[in-house]
This record gives sequence, structure tokens and C-alpha cells, in this order.
Amino acid sequence: MYQNGMEPSSGFEAISPRLHKLMRDMLEDFEFHQAPVTFEAVDDLYEQFDEDTLFLVRDGIINLCSNETSLLSCEEGDLIGISQSFHLPSPTLATDGYVELQPINRDDFLLHVYADKRRQHAWSHYLVTLNSLLTERLAAASKDQLKPTAGFLNFSAGETIIQQGDDADMVYTIISGNADIIVDGVSVGELGEDEVFGAMAVFTGEKRSASIIAITPCTVMAVPQKDFTILIEAQPQAAVNLIENLARRITMMNQQVLEQH
Repeated sequence: MYQNGMEPSSGFEAISPRLHKLMRDMLEDFEFHQAPVTFEAVDDLYEQFDEDTLFLVRDGIINLCSNETSLLSCEEGDLIGISQSFHLPSPTLATDGYVELQPINRDDFLLHVYADKRRQHAWSHYLVTLNSLLTERLAAASKDQLKPTAGFLNFSAGETIIQQGDDADMVYTIISGNADIIVDGVSVGELGEDEVFGAMAVFTGEKRSASIIAITPCTVMAVPQKDFTILIEAQPQAAVNLIENLARRITMMNQQVLEQH
């Protein structure tokens, strides 16, 4: 997956291979029951297929288009049709060149994903990541948006990612780098790649309980509170994964307290 008509951000370049890895994890041992389909060109893929069909791009490029504008291009290894398969407002999927697609029945795919905890974890991460990719692309395309507040954000070592006491409007995931958890000026833990933070205040409606400071240069994925809440409601396993991460973090902090005493 890549951006059209603009220089790709460092976050975007880092995240495309991540999406492909998550997709490989989800499709491990999956049995394809339909033969691949090919097109020389197509104006709207879902004029020819039911909306309960997903597609894995095998070859060629297919574009996500809105109002005749191409937002993103999907290439080999990308999964397309997620929003269509859940009957949500969706961009048009089109191409003016050769493309080979592997149809995947939505229900078969979901049964496969939810049969394995590791695949469930990959699915929730895939959805959050894809949401942030689209958010960043739309923010970058907006002439009125000077600096995106959602999508992929870059921080230098020593920069504050979130500040203790601030209002909570985003949930974050570290894509690369490490960050310190600071409470009242004291370091109480460390965050690394793939860890989610900032969610607790979003759920409770309280102020940020800690500051997060970049230890190394960090690329961070930011998801708006509303979008994250919708994801949790639609994909309960994402909440389970988050609770497990929080439990590990609490255990780590308790161990630190014991060591200090």
C-alpha cells in the first residue's frame, strides 16, 4: 500500500511492511475456496461482487478512490474490501490496469481469525493501523490541516508524546522506538514497539495520569478517541489485547515498587 501524489511519510513507509506481516499472520493455514480472478480494468469492483467478499491482491495495483480522487493504491499482499464487507461507507475500488485478486469469503475469514488468539491479536492491530493510514492520508490532503493530530507522528529523543494532566483525545501505539512513562517526575516504566498507551484516560474520561517521553526517536500511531471506541465495540478482542497489555504493565510497575523497597 502506498500514497498517491505525495511524498510518503516515514510513518507510512514503516507501516506498509507491518500490514503485510499482520496479513500473513492472519492468513496462515487459511484455505482459499475460490479461484483467483483477473481484470484488465475495473471501475468499481463491487459492481461485480457481493459485499461479503474480501480480496487479497495477488498482482497489479488497485486504487481506493473517492470523488474521482485516488487516495491510496493497494499492491500485492494488501487486503481490500474490509469496509464494504461490513456495509460501511467506503471508497470505490478501481483500476485501469491488469490486476489479479484472490476472493475471500468474509465469514470464512472471520471464523479463521477468531479461532486463534494470535490471529485475533493481528486482526485488531491490522484494523487500528489501517484506520491510522487513512486518517493520515486525509489529513495530509486537507489544505486547512497544518499538522495532523491523528495518523503517524514522529518524535525526537526527549520530546513529550503526551503530558500528564492533559485531556485525553487519542490512543497511541508505538511503531518504532522506546519511551519512558513518567508520573510526577518519576520514571515508572518503559514502552516499546507495538505497545498501546493512552487508552485508560480515554475510557475513564479523566486527565492523563502519566507523561510519555521519547527515549529514542519514535514513530507513533495516533487514533482518535471516537474511532478507537468504535473499534473496541466492533472487535471485542481488541479490548482483551489491551487489557493484557495493561496487566503486564501493572505487573512490571509493581515489581519496580518492590525493588525500590
